[in-house]
Amino acid sequence: MTAREIVDISGVSEAARVLAQDDSTPSSYLDSLEKQELYQDAVRFLAHKLPPDAGVKWGVRCLRELAAPERKDQKDAPLEASEAWIKSRDDAARFAAKEAADNAANTGASNLVAMAVYMSGGSLTPAGAPEVFPPPYSAQKMIAGSVIVAVVSHEPQHANDRYKRALAMGKELDLSASP
Repeated sequence: MTAREIVDISGVSEAARVLAQDDSTPSSYLDSLEKQELYQDAVRFLAHKLPPDAGVKWGVRCLRELAAPERKDQKDAPLEASEAWIKSRDDAARFAAKEAADNAANTGASNLVAMAVYMSGGSLTPAGAPEVFPPPYSAQKMIAGSVIVAVVSHEPQHANDRYKRALAMGKELDLSASP
């Protein structure tokens, strides 16, 4: 996909939209968003640039690394279900991630990434029921939301540095996803 195509589907702000040039590559456009400190737009753009499986990995990594120290050792069923799906990528794990999110006591970034797993591909209905597919790019929107919440949920006064770290993690996955 071109940078302009990703801009059109990613829901970036008007300030971010005007930065897209005809000759912008996705990487150069992402760099321009970071230089302008449009970090939420950069997260949205990168979430739509990555394939859903890499995006889920990104969300999980951000949640693990950027969590408040007191939360790092707490059980988080939606996050654990998302990690299980990364390993197996089958429908049973996809539905397990949804169930973990539905049954979680708290709502937050881990629920968003678990719902991204659920909406990452395949029918939203159980086997035997008529197939119903998620709206286009719904997984990417959930991934972007999970990363943004992970960044601002702890030490929001350091959000810019935390966005930079989150984007660096996503770019690493983007490079490994490229052929």
